[in-house]
Amino acid sequence: MSQTKSLHYELCCECARWLRRRKNCEKFDGRWKYVAVEVCVNACENPDVWAFNGWSTIVVEVKVSRSDFLNDKKKVWKQPGHEECLAGNYRYYLTPKGLLSEKDLPDGVGLLEWDGKEITRSVYAVRKHVSNHADGIIMASILRREGFPEGIYNYRGCETIIKSKKDNEQEEEPVDRF
Repeated sequence: MSQTKSLHYELCCECARWLRRRKNCEKFDGRWKYVAVEVCVNACENPDVWAFNGWSTIVVEVKVSRSDFLNDKKKVWKQPGHEECLAGNYRYYLTPKGLLSEKDLPDGVGLLEWDGKEITRSVYAVRKHVSNHADGIIMASILRREGFPEGIYNYRGCETIIKSKKDNEQEEEPVDRF
């Protein structure tokens, strides 16, 4: 996790705002509705920026130096055999303008650049199929941190069950959410 006043953190936040403003940003996949900055989870990668639109996910890794970019290749989830630990149907690097070129990028990874005022897309990412194992872990972490209650959610008949025996020591009661 980066320092709050660092360029890295500022670019993470700027990227999150940029993603939220996009309409149809990845061809037909729609707007990024849920965006998280510097998510830290166990058992998978910890993206700088992660977003979900109900259909696809995107991961943006912010790199403010060439050495930071080169060290990214050494991460355990980037090694062969750890593909299920990677999140993101789309993957991008966000860097200060001119830090990387298209030839520096791994296959299918896009490039976003910051010129000090705005983000521009220099290279589009290619949509990749991912196992969604890592995306599921990230989403569960966000739901837990945001206080989404554990429980059974039954949407048939407009009833949602939210009490658990553990919490209430009684049978679960349906709660009408409408």
